[in-house]
Parts: sequence; C-alpha cells; structure tokens
Amino acid sequence: METLFIYLVKVNIALTMFYLMYAGLLRKDTFLRLKRFYLFAAIVFSLVYPLFTIEVGGNIFSFLRKNYAAEVLIGQPSIALETTDASAENHFFPLHGENIFFFIMMAGTAFFLVRFIWQLITIFRIKHKSVPKRIGTQNVYHFSEKMMPFSFFRWIFINTDVHSEEELKQILLHEQIHVQQWHSLDIVLAESLCIFFWWNPIVWLMKKEITINLEYLADSEILRKGVNSRDYQYHLLRLTYREAAVQIVNNFNVSQLKQRIMMMNKNKSPKRKLAKYLMILPLAVVLMMTNCVQEKDPGGVSSQEETVQDEKQQKVTDNDEIFVVVEEMPQFPGGQEALMKYISENVHYPKEAQEKGIQGRVICSFIVGKDGSITDVEVVKGVDPSLDEEAIRIIKSMPKWEPGRQRGKVVDVRFTLPIIFRLQPSGKPVQNSTDNAEGKISDTDAKYFKFISENIRYPVIAQENGIMGLVKAKYSVNEKGEISNVKIIQGADPSLDAEVLRVIKTLPPDIALAKTGGKANSNVEFSAYFYLQDDESSQKISNIQSEIVVV
Repeated sequence: METLFIYLVKVNIALTMFYLMYAGLLRKDTFLRLKRFYLFAAIVFSLVYPLFTIEVGGNIFSFLRKNYAAEVLIGQPSIALETTDASAENHFFPLHGENIFFFIMMAGTAFFLVRFIWQLITIFRIKHKSVPKRIGTQNVYHFSEKMMPFSFFRWIFINTDVHSEEELKQILLHEQIHVQQWHSLDIVLAESLCIFFWWNPIVWLMKKEITINLEYLADSEILRKGVNSRDYQYHLLRLTYREAAVQIVNNFNVSQLKQRIMMMNKNKSPKRKLAKYLMILPLAVVLMMTNCVQEKDPGGVSSQEETVQDEKQQKVTDNDEIFVVVEEMPQFPGGQEALMKYISENVHYPKEAQEKGIQGRVICSFIVGKDGSITDVEVVKGVDPSLDEEAIRIIKSMPKWEPGRQRGKVVDVRFTLPIIFRLQPSGKPVQNSTDNAEGKISDTDAKYFKFISENIRYPVIAQENGIMGLVKAKYSVNEKGEISNVKIIQGADPSLDAEVLRVIKTLPPDIALAKTGGKANSNVEFSAYFYLQDDESSQKISNIQSEIVVV
C-alpha cells in the first residue's frame, strides 16, 4: 500500500509540474506538433519515472534522505513464535484510513473504467448499425443519427445525407488527418489517465489541452491543403447544434470553437520561442533526482558504512559515544536462539491486556554498554501501557550481553528489539510451538527460525525507498519435505514479497517437514515483518540497516 501511495504521489506531482509549465509557457504557441509531443511525453514520463532508481556515488544526495538507526534483529523475539495452518485462520482487512482512501480511489477508477468501456461499446454499436460507403477513395461508415462526424483510429463515421459536397470534402479532410496522425492514441492515453487519476483535477485539464491541440493540428493541416479559411469557419458554426457520439473519439469538434478560430487566425510563433521547450530537460532531471539513492556495494550495504572501515575515520575513543553500527554487534549470550528462548520463557501477557483484547508489536530501544549491561531502555513504538511495561521489564531482566566492538575495542551500542504480543480468538495468549507445557521453544522451532534469521535479507531497493511492511505467505510440504504452492496471501511490496518467497523455497526438507510435525501434505503459513526505524539523532553513520521479524 505504501509503495502504491508513493508511486501515485510521484506521478501526480510530475503531471502537475508538466501541466503548469505547459499552461504558463507553451499553451499559446503555434508549434502544434511539438506541443502534441510535449503532452504525450509528459504523460509517459510521469507514469514511468517513479519505477526507476538511479544510484549515485558519494554523499551528494544524503541530505535528501532520513537516517535510520541500525536494526540488527533478525528472527523471532516474540511471544508468538508459532507457524499456523493456513486453512485455520481467517484474515481480516481492517478499514484504516489508508484502506478507506484506497477503496474510494478504486471505486472511482471502476466507475470511469466502466464508462470508458461503455463508450467503446457505443462506438462498436454505431459501427454495426452504420452502412459502409465510399466517398472518393475514402471508406466511411454512414449513420442516420444527427450526430457530429467523428473518427476512431482507422474508422470515419459521418451522416452523408445532411452535408453538402463541399462540407463533406472538408469533413473528410479533417477526419483523415486525425486518422493519418493517429490522434485517437492521444485521446485514449488521456482518457486512461483520467480513469486511474480521476481525483486529480490536473489530469482533466491536461486531457482538455490534448483534445483542443489535436483539433488545432487538424485545422492547421486543412488550411495548409488550400481550404478557404472563412468557409471552413462558417462550416464549423453550422455544426454547433450537433451532439457528439462519445467523448473518446475525434469529433469534428466545435466545443472550443472560439479558441480554434483564434488559433487559425494567429500569426506563427517566432522560432526563438522554441528555446522554451528545452525547459522540459531540467524539469525531468529534477524529477529523476527524487529517485536518486546512494550507491550500494555488492553486499547491499550503504557506501556510507565504508566510513566505519575507512582508516581515515576518527579513531574510537574512550568517551561515552554511542554507536548504532559497529563491526561486531552486541549479542545475547548464546546467540539469537537463546534470545528467543529467554523471551518466550520469561515474558508474561498482562492480564488487563488479555481482558481488553489488546495485542500488537512493542518496539523497544536500549543501550548495550561496554560491560554488556542493559541501560536506557525505552519504548520506540508502543501499543498499550501494560504491554509497553512488560516489554521494558523483560529487557531489563536480561543477563549481560556480549558487548559490541569497533576496531577491536568494546563500545556502547544502541540496539532495537520488537516484542510481539498476540492473542488467540479465545482471548488467550498465543502459545509457542512447544514440546512441553511450559511454553519453551522446541528444538524444531529453534532450527526453523534460526535458518530463517540467517538466510532472509532486507532487499536493498526496499531499504533505499524506506519500504516497510508485513508479508504473509503460505506453502505446502509433501512427505519428502519438498516445498510447493508457495504464494503471497498478503503482500507489502514486490521486493519484500519476492524475498519471502525466496527464503521459503530454500528451506531444507528436514526442517520444513519437521516444522509440520511430520505431517505430509500440510499447508503452512509464514509471515515476516520488515521494519526500518527512523532515528534523527543518529548522524554519525547514516546507514540503513534492517530488521526482519518472523511471526
């Protein structure tokens, strides 16, 4: 959802900027072909440029981005470590503000899409009812209704009975120009823009500019072919009472008659004004700069992290400086597996939270000191006071960690840890997958989550764009432990989704089968939460690290 929102924002900002440039500098010019290209290219560029990321070296663009505190946790430090049977859980799509916006946007898009399809059907119905005729060398479709003549791609529609021979000649010339120059392509592109971005008034204004400029082009070509300007303009006036068939065709349009007559009588713009069109280049560069990210090394680590290794970096001192990224990060005694066991065995779900059905993810931050002690514990993102207090309690109760090291010296390191509280539908805390009644993590679970934590990676492109979210997938395991039918049931972003699919497919058969309890042909559900923590105070190393919580 977040990725889609970012894309929509970027597209509409670009469309707005291109339109304002057109309205302010180019609209009154007589460079009609160039204006057509500008409008067409502006739309295509706006739709495409957000899909690309440009890597740049150095720190030139570092001011464009937020810094993120290093998230080093990979695994499941949670009260809910179980993997569930996918068929046993019902998924709920909450009506949060962003979802309401999404539904409204989709409803409007569906409405305008249906309208567009209906207009296409109307064209085909008119074609079906019309009689093919040949006027000179031109094939046309004759209809009996009192509508304006129009064309749609290679088809020209006209009521030949209500026009004089001279009028038919002018109409055919006009519509042939639309056909030969593929003006219907511009109309369909503009209509598609209005379907998907109907809520932005700029796209409707841009569609209007595209339509009138195509009429300018046809009018200009007609006059260039020797048609008398005054007779042609009078002919346009006589057609003002006609109705248009549909909006997605090239009508013999008179709705902007005054503007068209003024353009026909206007002197050509001097060639020196062509220089204004070069303004599109710096505008495109500025928009592309918003997609620039700092170049990554092959390991996916920001080039800024190289300052950690750089010999010219200021040496580690014995002061109280707190690091967020070091060469050797702090570690719970016994490693990740031991950390998960400790949390599982010692955390208690507050009774008050159980009674109120409160659950969620509490993200805590703390400092692992030079002696391994835990200090400065705080809640970065809370859920409820009772859950927050329990998360702080469990962290403060931890034994001393193995301290972090930089250049071989122990240093203070800020660490971030999420603890997930989850209730069953019955309102009871979710129990871990265990081999006993004490809630301890089984060896099977420990191996499973250890494999996941060691192999899953936060995609570089997602880190660059600050993309976070929960990804849910499910898969099947046969009697040999082989993985199949892997699919996403709740996605967050294509890059995050792809990483979850990748790591599931790499599960060793023995671990995959053991996780199902030895049951063949089992459906298993897997979730991973990708999280980047914003830390404005972390200015020493503005690197993006990641956290992946398997729930």
